[in-house]
Amino acid sequence: MKRGALAIGLCLGLAASGCGGSEDPPAKAPKVFVTPAPEGEPYDQLSDWHLFENGPSQKPAERVVPYEVISPLWSDGASKHRFIHLPEGKTIGYSAEDRWKFPVGSILVKTFGYLHDQRDASAGERLLETRLLVHESDGWKAHTYVWNDEQTDAVRKSAGTTLSVSTIDSAGASVTFDYGVPNSTKCSECHGKDAPDTLGGKTRQLDRDHDYGKGPENQIDHLYDLGFLDAAPPPAAERVHLTDPMGDAPVAERARSYLDANCSHCHETGGSASQSGLQLTWFETAPGTDAATWGVCKVPTSAGGANCGLVHDIVPGKPEDSVLLCRVKSREPKVQMPPLATLQEDKNGVALLSEWIAQLNEPACP
Repeated sequence: MKRGALAIGLCLGLAASGCGGSEDPPAKAPKVFVTPAPEGEPYDQLSDWHLFENGPSQKPAERVVPYEVISPLWSDGASKHRFIHLPEGKTIGYSAEDRWKFPVGSILVKTFGYLHDQRDASAGERLLETRLLVHESDGWKAHTYVWNDEQTDAVRKSAGTTLSVSTIDSAGASVTFDYGVPNSTKCSECHGKDAPDTLGGKTRQLDRDHDYGKGPENQIDHLYDLGFLDAAPPPAAERVHLTDPMGDAPVAERARSYLDANCSHCHETGGSASQSGLQLTWFETAPGTDAATWGVCKVPTSAGGANCGLVHDIVPGKPEDSVLLCRVKSREPKVQMPPLATLQEDKNGVALLSEWIAQLNEPACP
């Protein structure tokens, strides 16, 4: 009797060690490591890059770090998943104001998708395309991969295409519309023709929190802790960053953030639209700068017939008379701004810029 009780007690005490069963603990899934394509020979299948442990769920592989931006570029309302891959032993050149300098071998990844129901993220999403910017020895190379209907993989497509998208909008209505996947050769129109570069890789865009699995962490500090940055960034309180355009900051700050994200990659010194004289970076639209440089009472110099029949880029107090607002609102091919990669008006962005222009306290235009 005592021997039986002892055996039962011993089994209960060792239950965590598997007493009474012979099942082994489940094996851990093997780690997935990125396998970059040879330079000039991009893979036909996205999966061959091994950027994801699980592509359909966008679970990244080793040394592929997710991130978010503060002020996103308008992409017809698409959701986005962004990642940075950095080769072992390489670091990013940190800058407080300018674009970060990514080393050769870096891969920037952005996947575009649409929620099945805009009111409920848990209903899942349809992945549409994944864009890669790969830093090779002679510069950045852009590759676009379109996801198949089965959502198992994506195939490289250089020529661009149009996809039909169906979703339930925020009002509960079923809507169907076209989504444009741009031609890969068009990437240089925003990223630069002579020396293509990144757009969102800036301190002012990345200085925000992201949950890496242990609660929210500052992204820049996290990248430094991973050894991804070549120098320690200054304390967060000393870093200049954008603000959420759809948040609750003052309207001028939100409008400046929107313009920085959506316009300044062309409308900046050295940008493809620098000849226009319209400068729209966060720093060039700051209080105390020359208002004419960011459009107030400025006559467009290179708009051609795309000025909407108006005279000035921005007319203080009169958004309806401002070329800038008209072009952001338009989707006529030769008028719209940004000039590509969008087929739909950003109604929230238009409302924000309208509110900002309406409250501008600048002298009236002559």
